[in-house]
Amino acid sequence: MKDIPVLDLADYLSEKEGAFDRAANELRYALEEIGFFYIVNHGFPSGLLERAFKQVARFHALPDQEKQQLAVNDHHCGYIYTGAEVARSSEYHTGTLRADVVEAFMIKRDRAPVPIEETNQWPSNLPDFRETLVEYFEAAEELFRRLLPVFASSLELAPNYFESMFGQNEALNVLRASHYPHDVTLSENQFHISPHTDSGFITLLPLTDVPGLELLSPIESDWIPAPYVPDSFVVNSGDLMKRWTNERFRSTPHRVLNDSGRDRYALPLFISPNPAVVIECLSTCTSSDNPPKEPPITSAGYQERFMKENFQHAAGDDWDDVLDP
Repeated sequence: MKDIPVLDLADYLSEKEGAFDRAANELRYALEEIGFFYIVNHGFPSGLLERAFKQVARFHALPDQEKQQLAVNDHHCGYIYTGAEVARSSEYHTGTLRADVVEAFMIKRDRAPVPIEETNQWPSNLPDFRETLVEYFEAAEELFRRLLPVFASSLELAPNYFESMFGQNEALNVLRASHYPHDVTLSENQFHISPHTDSGFITLLPLTDVPGLELLSPIESDWIPAPYVPDSFVVNSGDLMKRWTNERFRSTPHRVLNDSGRDRYALPLFISPNPAVVIECLSTCTSSDNPPKEPPITSAGYQERFMKENFQHAAGDDWDDVLDP
């Protein structure tokens, strides 16, 4: 766990001979053994990353009253204030349940070649904010799509196996623009993000030089800080991936504790299949002595259940009694 694998994508993206198989083998090892890996030489424009993080900082610097006017809606898009989420569904958050010290702005795909339902909310007084985050969202999705054949091959499936399940205008992808303040005193057993596993297929997170992300080692049963790798993305598999692969691929617990003395910002893209895709054990992940461990469930059904368990706006009246003072 102290040596999280680093996948160098330069040869794969330039289509060098043998690079595809090597990438699939490295990815398989990373997700079977660790559940996390870094990617470098990924081709993502560094200038776009810099612009996106500046816009996130601008948004979270707005007065609370202005951000609250964009409060998260029934589509799970908009502003989530500090105290409105806690990892209730996580078996890794033990002891007293306390709300996480993080605020976030959530968006889904905003532009497409064909009309789609308008679900996002945008501030009216931040020029370039919407345009920059949409550009980032679409570029991160494109990076994921270039990796999708590698995920399929790592599971001994045809390279195009997953292609139709992550439609450009349908996939349940969510971009989360988060802010972890450094100047808030945490209570006992409180975190900026509580110990949890992600709910989706994978998460794609550009790494910054502000630390805080920690992974739970399955071997040492201890929390390991994720080292800083310049110009990298961190990729981790989530609960849907674990379920789809019959627990062959891990969904590794992680948390955030920002004691850096600086505000920390994050731009994870949470990637999940199209709503109607049925998540059931893949043929390459089961056998007569390894039957499916979980029943089938749709992508949308799983995500809705996760949101209701962990976010105040989705839980409704069920939220008030879950947190200790």
